[in-house]
Amino acid sequence: MAISIDRLSGGNTPADGSDPRTFPAIWNATAALLEANVGAGGASVTVSETAPTDPADGDLWWDSGDGEMYLWYDADSVWVSAAGPSVAVQSTAPTGYEGQLWLDDTDGSMYVYYTDPGGGSSSWIGAVSRSGGILQVVSTTKTDTFSTASTSFTDITGLSASITPRSTSSKILVAYNVQTGGPVHSTGQTMLRLMRDATPIAVGTSVSNRTATTTGMSGNQAYTMESNSASFLDSPATASSLTYKVQQRNTTGTFYVNRTGTDTDSSTYSRSVSTITLMEVAG
Repeated sequence: MAISIDRLSGGNTPADGSDPRTFPAIWNATAALLEANVGAGGASVTVSETAPTDPADGDLWWDSGDGEMYLWYDADSVWVSAAGPSVAVQSTAPTGYEGQLWLDDTDGSMYVYYTDPGGGSSSWIGAVSRSGGILQVVSTTKTDTFSTASTSFTDITGLSASITPRSTSSKILVAYNVQTGGPVHSTGQTMLRLMRDATPIAVGTSVSNRTATTTGMSGNQAYTMESNSASFLDSPATASSLTYKVQQRNTTGTFYVNRTGTDTDSSTYSRSVSTITLMEVAG
């Protein structure tokens, strides 16, 4: 297929007779790409409202629906805007190519697709420096009760939260508040431990027979509850989904969450809530 191109340079007029002052930058960019790709042979130009199937590296596609020109880039298997990096406005990240911009329409955050020096990895990063900024917040509130007599760490049912960091450089600020009650006149203790997936985090150093925990309380909370709170800035170094949760173990006896040990059905006794909150902090 032969294509005749009249470039807007030196006062030339487009072949269709249109005003050369109309969109000169777009015309020149499109013309240059057509010359470089079609003139070199092997590449093709498709005019359609839908993207061509099985494109080859360097193929051009003129989207007749929105009047945009795209070039197929084999290295990333993606149609790249021939006029330069584009801005995608949507709630989920596009496939991405070097220099592309993405505006997350759920929170207004702007990202640019960036490849690390040497091409080791590519990811969406903030288009402007946002170090220390909060990117997203996830929280779970447990309103029902839980009890365990286990002397091994056991997941507190319903007290977990999951988050998918937007960047491997992000940190996750984890905070929990757990209301616990215990048996009457107990000498036992209940211990709480923060977990990232199957890994304990924010725990003390275990010495000899001592147990590494995040927080803990002594017994005899038969008529009152004790508030166990902790916060920890985690550095997971991943952009994959993470689940944070709280585990509980006892030395002896049965301990409870969101209720006292006796839990008498009376207005003088209470039921409470426990929470875990995750905040992604830009690195």
